[in-house]
Amino acid sequence: MQNRYLSLPYANGAAFNSRLWEHESLCLRDTRVDLLEQIKMWSKDSHGPYIFWLNGIAGTGKSTIARTVANTWYNENRLGASFFFSKGRGDLGHAGKLFTSIAAQLANALPALKPFICKSIEENPDIFQRALGEQWKYLIFRPLSSLTGVLSQARVLILVIDALDECENYNDTSVILRLLAEAKSLNSVRLKVFITSRPEMTIRLGFRDMPRTAHHDFVLHDISQSIVRQDISTLFRYELEYIRRKHDIADGWPGEDTIELLSYRAQGLFIYAATACRFIGDRLWHPVDRLPLILKDDYIGQSHTLALDAMYIGIVTHSMNFGDQNSHDEVRLRSEFRQIVGSIVILFDILPLTMLARLIDIPESTVCGRLRPLYSVLDVPETGKDQSPVRLLHPSFRDFLLDKKRCMHHRIWIDEEKAHGDLFMSCLNIMSKYLHRDMCNLRLPGALISEVENEVIEKYLPLDVQYACRYWVSHLKRSKVKLCDNDQVHSFLQEKFLYWLEALSLIGKISDGVLMVRSLETMLNPKSEANHDLRMMVYDAKRFVLNNISIIEIAPLQIYCSAVLFSPKRSIIRSKFWDQIPCWIKNIPEVQEDWSPSLQTLEGDFGVVNAVAFSPDGQLIAIASRKNTVFLWNSTTGISQNTLEGHSSSVNAVAFLPDGRFLASASDDKTIRLWDPSTGASHCTLEGHSSFVWAVAFSPDGQLLVSGSHDRSVRLWDPSTGASHHALVGHSSGVRAVAFSPVGELLASASDDKTIRLWDLSTGASHFTLEGHSSKVWAVAFSPDGQLLASGSFDCSVRLWDPSTGASLFTIEGEHSCKTVAFSPDGQFLASGLWVNKVTLLAPLTGASLCTLEGHYREISAVAFSSDSQHVVSASWDKTVRVWDPSIGGSRCTLNGHFSVVCAVGFSPDGQLLASGSVDRSVKLWDPSTGASHRSLEGHTSGVCDVAFSPDGELLASASEDTTIRLWDPSTGTSRCTLKGHTSGVCDVAFSPDGALLASASMDTTIRLWDPSTGASHYTLEGHTSGVYGVAFSPDGALLASASKDTTISLWDPSTGISRCTLRGHSDYVVAVAFSPD
Repeated sequence: MQNRYLSLPYANGAAFNSRLWEHESLCLRDTRVDLLEQIKMWSKDSHGPYIFWLNGIAGTGKSTIARTVANTWYNENRLGASFFFSKGRGDLGHAGKLFTSIAAQLANALPALKPFICKSIEENPDIFQRALGEQWKYLIFRPLSSLTGVLSQARVLILVIDALDECENYNDTSVILRLLAEAKSLNSVRLKVFITSRPEMTIRLGFRDMPRTAHHDFVLHDISQSIVRQDISTLFRYELEYIRRKHDIADGWPGEDTIELLSYRAQGLFIYAATACRFIGDRLWHPVDRLPLILKDDYIGQSHTLALDAMYIGIVTHSMNFGDQNSHDEVRLRSEFRQIVGSIVILFDILPLTMLARLIDIPESTVCGRLRPLYSVLDVPETGKDQSPVRLLHPSFRDFLLDKKRCMHHRIWIDEEKAHGDLFMSCLNIMSKYLHRDMCNLRLPGALISEVENEVIEKYLPLDVQYACRYWVSHLKRSKVKLCDNDQVHSFLQEKFLYWLEALSLIGKISDGVLMVRSLETMLNPKSEANHDLRMMVYDAKRFVLNNISIIEIAPLQIYCSAVLFSPKRSIIRSKFWDQIPCWIKNIPEVQEDWSPSLQTLEGDFGVVNAVAFSPDGQLIAIASRKNTVFLWNSTTGISQNTLEGHSSSVNAVAFLPDGRFLASASDDKTIRLWDPSTGASHCTLEGHSSFVWAVAFSPDGQLLVSGSHDRSVRLWDPSTGASHHALVGHSSGVRAVAFSPVGELLASASDDKTIRLWDLSTGASHFTLEGHSSKVWAVAFSPDGQLLASGSFDCSVRLWDPSTGASLFTIEGEHSCKTVAFSPDGQFLASGLWVNKVTLLAPLTGASLCTLEGHYREISAVAFSSDSQHVVSASWDKTVRVWDPSIGGSRCTLNGHFSVVCAVGFSPDGQLLASGSVDRSVKLWDPSTGASHRSLEGHTSGVCDVAFSPDGELLASASEDTTIRLWDPSTGTSRCTLKGHTSGVCDVAFSPDGALLASASMDTTIRLWDPSTGASHYTLEGHTSGVYGVAFSPDGALLASASKDTTISLWDPSTGISRCTLRGHSDYVVAVAFSPD
């Protein structure tokens, strides 16, 4: 059990007393007196607000105060845990290890907590990969709740979270605040939370959403300037006195007037004072010489950072010896500054000096030389052997360098986009240099990552290479680099993609690889030909990772065995890296031709799944289960995010509020619950139905929630308050499904009474009753434009209706009951989930079947599309959820209309029409984008063998067994003329490239050349001894080829009708012929 507690992932440097913060100061005696007393009173008030929010602009001393109070509470045995966020310092820059680190510290502060945390880890072994809400619930909230009756008396523990604004994902900050707000409901251990941050908008909004009594706010920069200046004066006196003694300077230095001037210049910013003192006390210079450099300019103005900015400019220009000249040395110095310091300020994780130098490919001695004079703003190790990281002493220096308006010295301003572009290239270069197959010498394909020691990984994958593997895409995304075919990214993927995946597996970041490949995909313009090949490779890479992530993350070398071996034949990754398959594998398995539509299968302890829904941003999939539970999974990584528990019976339906803030679930327990999907917290429970609740949906504006129940009613609710508006009564049996029209003025309800009702929401009156189904109606959905309403029934049909009139437009008959229907947001697809193991994608305008998604092995219970229409998700009674790519679902559509064999098809030059010829004697024109039939061209008296469009698309030729060729106007369907002359069936027709000639091949052994504009016959080409099956013009029109039953191909000069040569070699009929494009 203890081992499970020890396995908690921990962010190095999280706690206030970590080695990382060892040299950071606490508040000096007699400073911050009133504020510290106020915080002390809050910490001991058992009835007041349980959160204290200390906010202030950069440099006002928030972190120093946080360290001070954390140290006090630690010594009083009241500190539960602390987490000091720090942007650009690896795990301290994000929330990924926030709650695991806090749980580890809480267990140390309260040993009785350990067995409960261990139990949670044992019951939820994947908890470290789950969402923040799940980690909070299982690692902190529930274990603390379990202490009731265990502790002899209630304890008060305080959490300190510093610099919340430096958490890189703003969405996470909102989630963290909502989760911490739940601490109020704990009894056995009362948690109080001390938070510091800048007053960022997302954080202000997070506190605004809490009850006002839940938090006490204190704004640092609103403290009286006289009090702040007095505290800053105290800091200057203390630090400068220390410097005076250290350098044996005469008593009285620097003088009270100088201290007062410095305090005035600080403009209330403690970081000004701390940086000035570090600059003055730099061990490489004498303080008496440095002090005038700080005092020489007076920059007091309206901006609170003006003096700080001026000091930063002075420090950098003096330390780097920047002048105004443009000598070669000066230009080189500026370039090195931007490359070295520019990299430091944008790094996503800190690196030791040696690793930084190698990453940016600058000699370590040069990096040391450029950084050491910046001692007052950077923490730089003494020597390269010291593996301490190079880091910013305060984020305000980063803010200054990257802000062109603040960094008015153009020679030192860092162009953030260019810096990211440079670091992206550095990452690519170092990966290209170091990544190769089997980097850690594992040798055996079955070697498990769990068996590899960290020391081995760090030896062969040093920190700079690990950094490059993790963050190259992030730097690329923030740069000005444009992606195109055969660029550096394309070359890297073609040469090193598998090695990169191996490295990510070794360092335990393979799930990040999924996110990075998906991020790459979003950077590529789907309509640009310039990145077509790269786009195809990135798509293939995404499919490759998703398909193999489960094996790659535990056995890295399986990338080169099972992953490549079992990829489809047309996989680009398989083709590029086929030579990586071990030579001892002799029997190559038969695999599918291409990737299946199934992107990934979510397998968890779902039980039977009743419904699924995508969140509006497409990041989450909500899964309604018969196990009384709603599961939330990340749609990108396929990892469980949260488990929502609270219903006492089967959950039948789920729906997200349009802005994603709430999730509604409907249950057999007669209730609807509203949840916060980011935290998993239950917002409220809606009660009013007298029987099972089968359906739930939000209005497009999010102002209404509708539910349908077995009690035959439809109820409307206010989701913000949970209040019931009114019930819509009219159905004579249970209501299975509900849906709002896109504008929200109509509501559709589907019922076991075989009808669909349309309700006018402005009056609550029933608008229409749609009748036509012969059994229960299970599903209903509006098209995105509101012009169509689809319904699915137990009678094995899907019906399309006009919601404005209630008229039935057409019925799609099937062989199986339809359980669910859904339109794609772009209106291109209508998905039908069948009471078997298939999902059918239909063309909404025609009802034509576009494709069938197969992979489940039991009935389909629900389908839903992502907001971008790129993915469709299906749920099944086989207890799995599958995510599909509808664009490769197989056949784009099936065109039904001919009643006999179809002999020929051809596209118009602009691709807008498709012509088909059949033994049924007709030629049909279709819209290939929808599958809709435009018209049927009648006239032939026997089967149609071939069709062909003229190059300009103005004519359509059809060849028939009735010995004729007909020319049609495809825009109207009218017959222009009939070409007669052949004495037997015409097998093939072809237009010359310029459209001036039409060639026809016949079973009468001849080829005829016609003028399509007049219908006149030019030549009759004779020479074959048996029927001619095919003809084709060369691209330049200089040659005509004919294929014959006599086993030969003849080449002709179409301008004269003379035979040029006869090609022999086939031993049987030649039925087709074609020229290459060149």
